[in-house]
Amino acid sequence: MAPLLTSDDLDAIGAAVQTARDPRAHADELVAAVDGGRLADPGDAGYALSLAAEARERAGDHEEALALSARAADTGGGTLDASWLAAHHAERLLRLGREDEGMAALATLRPLLHRDADAVGPVAEALTETGRGELAEQWLTAALLTAVEREDRTTEGSDEELEVSEVVDELVVTRRDVRAALGLAPDEYDVLADDLDAAPDLVFFPEAAFAQLLAAQPSAAEEFGRDWDAHRALVEGELQAADAEGEVLEVEVATPELLARMLSDGADGADATEPTPGPRLPWPPGRNDPCWCGSRAKYKKCCLPRGRDRADDPPAPAEPPAPPPTPTTSTSSERVISRRPGPRTRAR
Repeated sequence: MAPLLTSDDLDAIGAAVQTARDPRAHADELVAAVDGGRLADPGDAGYALSLAAEARERAGDHEEALALSARAADTGGGTLDASWLAAHHAERLLRLGREDEGMAALATLRPLLHRDADAVGPVAEALTETGRGELAEQWLTAALLTAVEREDRTTEGSDEELEVSEVVDELVVTRRDVRAALGLAPDEYDVLADDLDAAPDLVFFPEAAFAQLLAAQPSAAEEFGRDWDAHRALVEGELQAADAEGEVLEVEVATPELLARMLSDGADGADATEPTPGPRLPWPPGRNDPCWCGSRAKYKKCCLPRGRDRADDPPAPAEPPAPPPTPTTSTSSERVISRRPGPRTRAR
């Protein structure tokens, strides 16, 4: 019996499709794997069929490509790839001359732009890659304003606020990139996108700094951990989880300047200048090297198991507040500019 195809196998086949003289054999292999139940993860069926559609399109079999692309979107409905697969099918329709069908398919996805961060990039790409950059900018701007208004109505710290903030961040960054490609002058949202790109994924507080933070702001325990052990476990756990997904997180080590800024945030007369970024945390150290947290213990006996064994699963550490640029337009703009940027999801 043929071995199961893993996600890595599918990625490798997808790369081979790009260079194959006749990629039809790859398309047949992918369809057979889906139909024969030979995927290690059945949730990859939509992705496999989309790769098969790409292979058929490259071979010049456009009708077969469209049929496989439509099947991929149907099969992937309800999965994490749903928006990507649907937008990719719409882009293929546009690329292969089925403009009315392609735009109709994108129109059904447009309402997701202000609700689903995973839909933003694929829909924008479908438009820009088919020469519709101006329309992409219009859709993203309208969605951003709607998402900002929705964010204004959410309860601070709620799951809904975190979800909407993620959508706003994705819209801001994607819109900035589309506008830059169109040669448009940056506006205040584009400035925010630059700030988001520059922000670290996580912040680590050395032990003394963490004690100062909790003493001055006990509520910070909800974001950064109830004590320094929990804080270290949070950072290590996030790093390990990202590494398992093939991602690299940037961790900023909090400096005294950053700590002072956080402790004075909101105080009358507080310095509004942006603190100098702290050093980035090198990770991972060798198992027998000193731990990154500064405890002087070996990594294998300190934070390595701490990240694996954290039982309470407290909230992930948040980024430090970013000083706002001065907005010049609406109240909604001011709300976005003053909001603390959160993490963004990464597309496939």
